[in-house]
Amino acid sequence: MSATNIRSIVVAGSGIVGLTAALAFARSLPLAKLSVIESPTDPGSLADRMPTAWPTIGRVHALIGIDELDLVTQGIATHHVGTVLQPAGDETWVHAFAPHGKPVGPVQFDQLWHRAKQAGRARDYASYSAGAVLARAGKFVHPPRDGGSAFPDFLYGLRLDPELYRTCLRDRACAANVTFPAGMIDRVETADGRISGVSLGSRTLLQADLFIDCTGPEALLISKIDDSFEDWTGHKGNSLVLDQLEGTSANPAAHVRLDESGWRGEWPLRDRTIRCAMGRDLPEAIPIRPGRRTSPWAGNVLAIGDAATAVEPLHGLNLDLAHRAILLALELLPGRDFSALELAEYNRRSALMTDQIRDFIALHYAGDSELDLPESLNRRMDQYRHRGRVPFQEDEVLNREDWSAALIGLGIIPRNVDPAAVGVPLGRAIEAMEKIAVELDTTVKGLPAYVDYLARMAAAR
Repeated sequence: MSATNIRSIVVAGSGIVGLTAALAFARSLPLAKLSVIESPTDPGSLADRMPTAWPTIGRVHALIGIDELDLVTQGIATHHVGTVLQPAGDETWVHAFAPHGKPVGPVQFDQLWHRAKQAGRARDYASYSAGAVLARAGKFVHPPRDGGSAFPDFLYGLRLDPELYRTCLRDRACAANVTFPAGMIDRVETADGRISGVSLGSRTLLQADLFIDCTGPEALLISKIDDSFEDWTGHKGNSLVLDQLEGTSANPAAHVRLDESGWRGEWPLRDRTIRCAMGRDLPEAIPIRPGRRTSPWAGNVLAIGDAATAVEPLHGLNLDLAHRAILLALELLPGRDFSALELAEYNRRSALMTDQIRDFIALHYAGDSELDLPESLNRRMDQYRHRGRVPFQEDEVLNREDWSAALIGLGIIPRNVDPAAVGVPLGRAIEAMEKIAVELDTTVKGLPAYVDYLARMAAAR
């Protein structure tokens, strides 16, 4: 081990985020000593409590050595293809992890769809996306691997049973020689802008080169070093109520209904459905303070999950943000001197990612004249309204497909067509679009019910 490498790590928080971070760092730094301080899950730690994981989880599982098939056949996970949303008084739209249609050279598919829509010759936008069609049907099939299938390739995430998944992660952490010292945090010692030790009682003082704060909104470690926080006042909700409905069957799509007071969401698991109501000042609710820490990596302390960013779970992006923070931290891993130059780059790129999520959530409230939307979101909406363009963004969390589907679904339609789209013969484009929609519809109708698909996976195992 190099004399400058991190030799020891303490993770504070033993929820899904903390255990995932512990496994990821243990795999990436096999010579480092790693400990996890166990703690009860903070009710406001939505990355630990919400069941949805975006496609990024595939990269994380590859890193920490977890097989999707094991999770599914053991009843720990089901598949997640997207969210069916219904704005108040409007038709439903679908956010799915799949491209819509096919581009023609440099011409994006949504530009062709807008032309066909103006001519009265287009189906609704979701009809051209494999993931969206699957979401509406409540079905799932794995994307083709050989490229020979008529069904197009697409991405998908997972729906996780939080307690079962946490147990799985803890077992794997133990197998990876991660230690779990007894005791709860009762004192944090600091010196020169860093944490020098964490006390778990009079007899135990944990010291380490790096401390990873996964303690949720309380942020027990990072708040002792840098407590700067940026409020996201453009968001409407400040409280949520979580409960669950027993005895329901698995469905690979989440469902969210938006209304004037906030929204109501349902995330089906294998044997129950997790439900969430989000709004302002709800009774007996969990308070949510949307926003992010301006320096999630300060000194020798890295905050991940709700300790770094609080975001309402409208699309279940909470755990995805934690996954991306872990991957970014490993990509930019500094030496144990924790150079200000290196930490500044992590904090800059982390801000780019979290601000995209802020804007994406705020987009759903764009029709509320009482809210002040972020300037970056206003610029994005203006670009799309003018000519259907989605500005490029570094450290992309949400790609062009994510934004165009949401903008169209929320009624933001371009006034002008991209000049390049005019060069594509409209009749030929409409014919190709209809072929895509018919093939998707026919294929999905022929798929088994999702519970039967899960049973086939288990039998094949």
